[in-house]
Amino acid sequence: MAAERPQSGLGARLPALVVGLLVLAFVGFLAYAMHQRRGSSELGAGGRINTVGSLVRFADREAPSFALPNLRGGPEIRLADHQGSVVVLNFWGSWCPPCREEAPVLEQFAKQTSQMGIVLIGIDVWERNWSEGRAFLDEFGLSYPNAYDATGHVTIDYGVSGVPETFIISREGRLLGKYTGPVESVEQLMQLLTALGALPTAS
Repeated sequence: MAAERPQSGLGARLPALVVGLLVLAFVGFLAYAMHQRRGSSELGAGGRINTVGSLVRFADREAPSFALPNLRGGPEIRLADHQGSVVVLNFWGSWCPPCREEAPVLEQFAKQTSQMGIVLIGIDVWERNWSEGRAFLDEFGLSYPNAYDATGHVTIDYGVSGVPETFIISREGRLLGKYTGPVESVEQLMQLLTALGALPTAS
């Protein structure tokens, strides 16, 4: 019986080459998936940054109550104090570029709707300290109430996935929906309120 020939160099290396190609293909797939995800959000200094706007509607449920320290000092900011008003709850961070882009829009919205039974409340999240959030308020001249969620409990209660995220609460205290990503205009935010049923539609 003839002795078996030893495998050639290529034949001996073939299994290793196949495994290597499979690993490269898997790594390439992961890189592609991560690239696709960056279209909607990316990781910032304090947490996830929402870069693309998206409206999410909620099934009828009560908005989680909260009482948080006022970022400028003074009395606590409490959701219960605004029963009977439409509440627009904006979660933001000073380290978030889209939050900086929408800040002037939110200030304009707060001024234009102050006599319409609409209350805008900002909640600063995932900051290293108070001073960064306060500097943000000063930089953009924000006059509407802003709270500081130092423990992250309210952020968790609302299921915040990133910033900016803006939640709409009805006059009855029901959580209607949220908009992930930066608000681009006062008109857009008013349209969102109407679409979610927080405001009556024009007749």
